[in-house]
Amino acid sequence: MSADHHPDTGRPAAPVILGTWSGSSGAGLWEQALPASAWWSVLGDTTVSLEIDGGPARIWSARSGRRRQLAREGADRLSLELEADGPEWFWVEGSVRSVTWSVAVSVELPPVTVVMPTRLREQDAITQSARFARMDTVHRVIVVDQGGTLAELPEFSRLRAEHPTITLLTQPNLGGSGGYARGMLEAAQDPTAAVLFSDDDAVLSEESLRRMVTYQALAAQPTILGVPLFSSTRPTRLLAHTEMVGARAFQWRAADRMHGAVDLAGTTPVDWGFVTSRGRANYTGWWGTLFPPGTAAELGLPAPLFLKWDDAEYGLRATRRGYDHAVLPGTSVHHPPWTAYRTQMTWTARVLHRNRLAIAAAYGAGRGVIASSLLHQVKHVLAGHLLTADLWEDAVDAMRAGPEAWMGNDLHRARADGERVVRAWHRDHDLPTGTAPTRRSPIVLPAAVLRAVLRMLRGDRPPRTILALHADDVHWRTTLGADAFLVTGDDGSTESAFVVRGTDMRRALGRSLRSHLGLAVHWPSLCRRYRTELPRHTTPDSWTALFAAASDERT
Repeated sequence: MSADHHPDTGRPAAPVILGTWSGSSGAGLWEQALPASAWWSVLGDTTVSLEIDGGPARIWSARSGRRRQLAREGADRLSLELEADGPEWFWVEGSVRSVTWSVAVSVELPPVTVVMPTRLREQDAITQSARFARMDTVHRVIVVDQGGTLAELPEFSRLRAEHPTITLLTQPNLGGSGGYARGMLEAAQDPTAAVLFSDDDAVLSEESLRRMVTYQALAAQPTILGVPLFSSTRPTRLLAHTEMVGARAFQWRAADRMHGAVDLAGTTPVDWGFVTSRGRANYTGWWGTLFPPGTAAELGLPAPLFLKWDDAEYGLRATRRGYDHAVLPGTSVHHPPWTAYRTQMTWTARVLHRNRLAIAAAYGAGRGVIASSLLHQVKHVLAGHLLTADLWEDAVDAMRAGPEAWMGNDLHRARADGERVVRAWHRDHDLPTGTAPTRRSPIVLPAAVLRAVLRMLRGDRPPRTILALHADDVHWRTTLGADAFLVTGDDGSTESAFVVRGTDMRRALGRSLRSHLGLAVHWPSLCRRYRTELPRHTTPDSWTALFAAASDERT
């Protein structure tokens, strides 16, 4: 990949831009700097050209947290070496207007087809479709509307008239996996195109996409490209970078050195050691993932999981077939952040946990995933997250029923099944309207553990410690020891208010112990069943039948 001349003509290869940055773009040092070690992984030893407009400027490199100045102020052109043991980053400091990094290689960049599912977020869908349609890199935008509201919307009709590259597909709500599967089938009409998966509210810049396409085209092995996830409410806050599914507990976790979110404001590449790999990535999140051309034709379509784990399962499938996964530093997508409360104490928790156990079984995970599940259930019970415990137990029951009972035939009801559990739980546990909090900060850990254990052992009593917390701060540690909770939103209003009773804690703990014992006993059989059944549901024929059945039900 680092050849200096075009293989057919012998002429010098045209410069390929690895990254370009303008001070007027508003992007910070994260997008201005060149992640040298990441580009070396696809280019090998080669020379990168740096061009600077403006100045005076200082050019720096960093490796292992140490910086070194490479050129005197005033330099506007520089040749820098990419080497195996060379710098991890290059960057420019000073009053510069633009920075461009390029390399002389021969590479052909494919067109990009964007697949974007949406449901009842019309303005997000319009804004996102228009953004992608204006990008030179993008040749087609496939919008999969699962709410049935876009086709008759005049603003969207005008947008499609202005941009014929936008294709609208309408279908019933089949979740994220159903939306992406339909888009992948449509995108297969152009087998030469790379395919970008995007949420309707995930903002990916054209420059980030161009870098991703370039990196992917240069890679020697077929490589699925992810993108670092930033918060749209706090744009300098990096939420996730490179991730992997751990084999033992079968849960996603960082594959680099990130330990929670990182705010990049005021930092430089010297501080970015967290991107250093600790393990091999085996999936990327579909808030922004780029498939090489022909991926779906070779690997099939997503598993029909409605929500959660479809991206992780596809990544595991791709890894088994020899695909690499990478997340390119210097790129970014900005997305509204998730919170533990809105993920674990809503209907989504049931789908998330059922799918995790099902995919763990299909991929032959050991009983470590059962131990992990039980440990977290004990934490849920002690912390008073009894709704989460109920949702997880319903998920365990569904998973133990086997893939024949739900996989491929529950997409139309998966959300309703989870909401049923939530409604039933709230009927029995909601606090009276107008209940006032008695505390607004977590209880210190030793006292919190003691209070939680005593409440579980004693009979039910009226709540005395009523804790008020913002939804973003709800976590097993912050709620431990309280008798009741008031969960508040951004405007200070109460989103939910519920009581924790000792009898409910004991009942939940007993149910969890019994269900996980059953899981452990039947795990080998469940693994065989899910391993056999899963591939049958990822074929175009299987998904085409699902789409047809869903359309028949709607009519």
